[in-house]
Amino acid sequence: MKNRMKNIFLILLCGCLAISCQKELDFGSGDITPPNDFPVNDTCFACDYSPICDSSQFNYIDTVNGVAQAKSFLYDVKSDTVVNAVTFKKILELNSNTMNYFSCSNNVLKIYAPSATSTGGTQLSNIIQTPLKSNEPAGTRWKDVIQVTGGSIEYRYTIIEKGITYPVLDSNYTNVIFVRDTAVSIVPLMGEIPFAVRESYYAKGIGMVKVILKDLIIGQTQMVSQLKSYHFR
Repeated sequence: MKNRMKNIFLILLCGCLAISCQKELDFGSGDITPPNDFPVNDTCFACDYSPICDSSQFNYIDTVNGVAQAKSFLYDVKSDTVVNAVTFKKILELNSNTMNYFSCSNNVLKIYAPSATSTGGTQLSNIIQTPLKSNEPAGTRWKDVIQVTGGSIEYRYTIIEKGITYPVLDSNYTNVIFVRDTAVSIVPLMGEIPFAVRESYYAKGIGMVKVILKDLIIGQTQMVSQLKSYHFR
């Protein structure tokens, strides 16, 4: 049960936040050079706290079990698609050739994952999550419910702070929103089992600058992902 819950959480973390799940890249102190045919038509996904344009690039340092590794994301913004009456922008991550689906109506960020499989074999499909409601005040709460075999997973979000300045590595980011969500497994006859906490920091005009993933079952931090550098071409 513990491994299954962890697999489900990692699927949703990867598919919904596009962090820590792409291939590793050693970018050193510079930027990755886009291919010669990289799109430059300035198509953008407009969202105050998660903007992405053609050729947007984000370089992160992920620390897992005390080991740091560099990862990079390079985006190509595609066309729209409609899922359950919600319009999503299709955004291709070029390093992994992975298609992502984002919506941001009224600054409510939604992520759609058509399908995903974890390394443990757990499969989920047609998932929509709402990791951020940036127009809402601190203290606002909401939840996503994901149906799984034998029960459900609830993601219970709370906006902890808004408008703060937050340091990440060697940078200070302003207008930051801090969101904490707890993943809770709900199983008949067993009740509720909180099994993971994710702490996410979003900077206005930039996007995700830091995420901390904590395993409540073993009482340890699983991963810390921090933005090292970024640019919008």
